[in-house]
Amino acid sequence: MSEYVLLSTTDRYRTVTDNPHLERIADYEYYFYGKKRTTFTICRITSSDTRIVIQGLAEVFPDNSIPIKVFPKFEWAEEIEKEIYELDAGEDSRIVKVEA
Repeated sequence: MSEYVLLSTTDRYRTVTDNPHLERIADYEYYFYGKKRTTFTICRITSSDTRIVIQGLAEVFPDNSIPIKVFPKFEWAEEIEKEIYELDAGEDSRIVKVEA
């Protein structure tokens, strides 16, 4: 059984997905009133010992390394995709899948 995790990046912080223990599955951009607010990344976890690094962009703070065990995990990537598309509910918001 594989486990998947949802990571996000905004204009305030960046979640580093370039990690040997994560396999990037898909990226989605969330737009609200025409402005990109978040990039969501679905990753398959290949090691339960990995850590996720979050770096400040607009705010200055030291890199934060967080164990993967504190992140919610999903059994299927499609579960995460369904959650992401729930944000695409109104005419003022939309989700765009980023093609690799």
